[in-house]
Amino acid sequence: MEGFKNFLILANESKDTDLVYSHKVEKCLQDRGMTARVLVGGNYVDIGHINKEELSGVDCVIVMGGDGTMLQASHLLTGSDIPMIGVNLGTVGFLTEVITDEISEMVERLISGDFFIEERMMLESTVYRNNEVACENVHALNDVVLARQTYLKLIAVKIYLNGRLFDTCEADGIILSTPTGSTGYNLSAGGPIVTPDARLIVLTPISPYSHSRHSVVFGADDKISLEFVAKRKDGDYAGIVSFDGFDDYQISPGDHIDVTSSTDTLKLIRFSTSSVYEVLKKKLT
Repeated sequence: MEGFKNFLILANESKDTDLVYSHKVEKCLQDRGMTARVLVGGNYVDIGHINKEELSGVDCVIVMGGDGTMLQASHLLTGSDIPMIGVNLGTVGFLTEVITDEISEMVERLISGDFFIEERMMLESTVYRNNEVACENVHALNDVVLARQTYLKLIAVKIYLNGRLFDTCEADGIILSTPTGSTGYNLSAGGPIVTPDARLIVLTPISPYSHSRHSVVFGADDKISLEFVAKRKDGDYAGIVSFDGFDDYQISPGDHIDVTSSTDTLKLIRFSTSSVYEVLKKKLT
């Protein structure tokens, strides 16, 4: 594979104190005659709001941070066709590919073309409030989560599959996960681990009232709608829907979210051919 020449380094200064590692990557690339610049996103929450014009002429994005930073960067790169790679400055770092001790090796491999690219499925959602579109074309690499906003009350969610009522679930919330997101919140809620190159959607209830409620796997071509409903007429219910843990939207009973697989994919640069199960064992031990 042909190597890259023009690099953008997305720096999370809350993870990279004084941008030590970000500037190390920049210097390594520039010493090899490559074009490289550091763009500081503040904390990871700010990275997703960087102007996409900053991506002009960029061949590869190197993300300095953890999984949260990678997820924000994925939103920035949606629709751009630019691949990214992560240097883990966080804790677990499922989405990152290298650690700081491997920066020099990473640079050499990116320049020489010694890597492969995985295309990861993403979700696309539209949120409806009072039967009107509140937001649309919202993407998620990991998951879409509908959850209660009030601390002590379960919520009820009507689940529609391709326009037909599939189930009604009382729980703390509902997770709709991609294969990439299966090792995230979905795993914590008891959902299955899925190989990242699969194309499917996993629905997992969060602490469901009924123990008979388990994860369900849907096809990538299915359309799933989650309708937030009031359990009792005299109740005061409030919910929240989030995409990859941010871009939160408040919802009320009667509001709903339509979720499908996106035509866009995220391109992740990989060096290792280890399976997701090998990576999971390594990261969690």
